Amino acid sequence: MKHKSYKKFFYWLDQDEANRVTQSLAKKGIKVRRAKGVVCTPLDIINKVSIVAPEVWDETCKRAGAWYRTSERAGLYLLVSSRPVEGLEHALSGTITSTDFSPPRMATQEEKEALVEELERKGLIPEQWRAIDEKEKKLYLMWAKRLGGEVGEWSRLYLSHTANHANFILPRLFVKGEHGPIPYSIERSAMLCSCCLELYQVIGAGFKEKLVAPCPGAVLFARLTPDRFLLVQDSSLVSSLQK
Repeated sequence: MKHKSYKKFFYWLDQDEANRVTQSLAKKGIKVRRAKGVVCTPLDIINKVSIVAPEVWDETCKRAGAWYRTSERAGLYLLVSSRPVEGLEHALSGTITSTDFSPPRMATQEEKEALVEELERKGLIPEQWRAIDEKEKKLYLMWAKRLGGEVGEWSRLYLSHTANHANFILPRLFVKGEHGPIPYSIERSAMLCSCCLELYQVIGAGFKEKLVAPCPGAVLFARLTPDRFLLVQDSSLVSSLQK
């Protein structure tokens, strides 16, 4: 399933440790790129080591950042590297690897509605996620159409966005894995939003593995391939930090 050509290690750090690691790497001649505007640029294969400060979640994708701000990751820094970072073994959250996974099927309209209804019933949708203005609607509709999505009304796109996140919290669509169920993205890239939430373990951290398709933002800003799934593996499954 895996492609060895693409791999990212990601770590969640407090401010003091983030500063220490950044300075330590600088002394070794390793430049740490600071993400600006969007949190997905560290996923670009050309960015070897990147850091995402908490305030970046309040910028371009502020509404999606509501999931981060209401999670246990709130206030933490995210370090993303193409190689293991020495001395940070304790803070490793997981790895991201390219795959050739093809989903057995996508979600039906009824399944999407059921996923969202269950999340609403349990009060698990951040209030700010619901608050979208007309300008943002047009932007997401434009991105979806750019990737070939048959969108229609904004409500249809919002349903797909929300149901997809829901499937990584209370999954209905998943494949069976050696370490338990593996939830996967329930739509193609054009109909998704903020895949960073699943990739960085903000959403769905309770699962050992997840299969995540890139959203339009990750395609546009991190040059990921549309509809090519990425395998997220929890740190407990990483057998060797030196590989």
